[in-house]
Amino acid sequence: MPAVMQILGWTATGLRCPDHQVDFQSQTGELRSTSIVQMPNGTGKTTTIDLLRATLSGSASDGSWDRDKVRELQKREGRPSHGSFEVRLKLNEQLVTIILNLDFESGRASYKTTHGKGQSDGFHPPREFQKFLTETFAKFLAFDGELAKDLLDPSQIRAEAVVENLFQINSLPAIKRKVSEYWDAHASKVKATEEKGFNQRRNRLSKLRDRRNHLLSQQKQLKGERNKLARELSDLTDLYDQATKKGEAHGQRVAKLETRCAQLSRKASDEATGLLDAMRDPQALSPFFAQKLYDLKTGLDRVKLPESAAREFFEELADELECICGRPIDDEVRHVIQQRAHQYLGSDDVALLNLMKSSIDEAVGESRTAPEEQLLESIAALEVSVGEERDAQNELDQLRLEVEQADPAVKEAKERIERLRARISVIDQELEKFNSKSEDEKDERTFGIKVIEKRISEAEQRLAEITETRDLREKRDILNGIIDSAYSKARQGILTEVRDDANRRIRELLPNNDITIAEVNRSLKLKDQEAGSMGETLSVAYAFLGTLFDRSDHQLPFVVDSPAGAIDLDVRRRIGELIPKLTSQFITFIISTERPGFVPSLKKACTDEIQFLTIFRKGPRTSKYEDEARQIDGTMESSDGFLVTDEGFFNNFQMESEEV
Repeated sequence: MPAVMQILGWTATGLRCPDHQVDFQSQTGELRSTSIVQMPNGTGKTTTIDLLRATLSGSASDGSWDRDKVRELQKREGRPSHGSFEVRLKLNEQLVTIILNLDFESGRASYKTTHGKGQSDGFHPPREFQKFLTETFAKFLAFDGELAKDLLDPSQIRAEAVVENLFQINSLPAIKRKVSEYWDAHASKVKATEEKGFNQRRNRLSKLRDRRNHLLSQQKQLKGERNKLARELSDLTDLYDQATKKGEAHGQRVAKLETRCAQLSRKASDEATGLLDAMRDPQALSPFFAQKLYDLKTGLDRVKLPESAAREFFEELADELECICGRPIDDEVRHVIQQRAHQYLGSDDVALLNLMKSSIDEAVGESRTAPEEQLLESIAALEVSVGEERDAQNELDQLRLEVEQADPAVKEAKERIERLRARISVIDQELEKFNSKSEDEKDERTFGIKVIEKRISEAEQRLAEITETRDLREKRDILNGIIDSAYSKARQGILTEVRDDANRRIRELLPNNDITIAEVNRSLKLKDQEAGSMGETLSVAYAFLGTLFDRSDHQLPFVVDSPAGAIDLDVRRRIGELIPKLTSQFITFIISTERPGFVPSLKKACTDEIQFLTIFRKGPRTSKYEDEARQIDGTMESSDGFLVTDEGFFNNFQMESEEV
């Protein structure tokens, strides 16, 4: 059954953003399909979106937020002891309220959920919506520029996981787990022919599964640590490179040397590859081998191999009625021809010998010492290239060392980079053991995950034999194979279709840019490039998400922060025309400078009335707007801010940022 999810409104109290209550329903109770919330920078726009994500995902549950994170959200004026963010939802005609409560004194976050029979402590949305109300999926429901960059980063959000979730492909692995659980339960209930043997085999299988889970957990933990360290290393390396290039003259020298080092490294690598290829030829290693090859070719010529006639000629001749000389071929003659045809080489053998002779002639025909001389010249050239690369790298290191000695912070960054690289190297070595194929160790000392999985399969087979459940196990394996095949085909088919549709939207948004999604996997992999400009990245993200929302049967809200902030006016207009087609409910946060191009085209593309909201904080810089806001019907005033629902006020509001 398709899911219909609507955000009816939210209420913020005691938080860094002004206290406010937003309602996305009209006076008749109908949901407004498009709402634009204008909040100057510094008003708490990012805080509001982060709290919306946290409330929709339950990500602050079970102590996930530490005290500092909770207390960062406390309102600065008056320092209240508690704060809350309440989201009102409609899920398949069922009203649901989720409240995120923040205790600033204890630094703890907690949830309350209301639906069905009443309110309960904790994050407990209806079961059929739990797959959408997760930390990963909430980032797609409430979208910003940071997520757009993360979509292109394989160490961040898994793009394919969202596709699987939205199109329910992940239900197939869930079915597979249920099938395996059924078999396990059946195997544990069946009376074994030998109780002792049954217990031994069952215990071994249990220990193997525990070992596999332990190894997978270790592997996941190490991969997570490595990804975190790799991101830190990348950021620190960028800062270090920028620091070592300070000063125009010095920066130019560093950049020039970096380019030269890269060129020399590629040159040395290419020469080393060519040298290894040359060393595969025996004649290049020693004139002795070259002479022996030449002698082989000379010997073949001396004995006149291969012959000019091949075996197939005589075999075909034996099928004729007459010989080529005109004499008739009877059965006796035909038998002699067939017997003697085996004394000749076949056409394949003839071709092989001719190829071998021509290859030997090309390699050593003119000189038996030339191949070795060419190899020695290649070795000498490689030594020169390696030396040039080493000298250039030493010169680059010296320039960087001068900066490190002049600035302790740069030196400290370099030391941190070296420590990070050392730790990553250690982690890589640790991860390598999980790929081990050695089967020599006992179960508890075996680290190869595939080896353990193989032993689990064998242990299941032995348990199946003793519990008389072999037939059931075979049926389970057949069904699991069908599920795996269906999952693989469905996943690949949907990912390919999503990619193709997204590329079509990219061409509509960026007709003059050569940017294409090559693959949808852990991230969106662009064709022939790792990343685009911020405007291109946002457009790619819109195209991808637009395809997801458009192709899915589910109706989900789409909340966007600064939808056109880093995009030129022409692309803003195209995005404004695209967004109403994506979803049944669109909520966006903007600042005043983002209105041109985007808001007019959005208004023109919408079929019903847009809701315009302006939220701003009270203060000296906004005093000229406060009196005007109080004159407008429907304005909500709190202790520290205003919420104005008027299009004219929205268009005249000209503050890009305000003091917090």
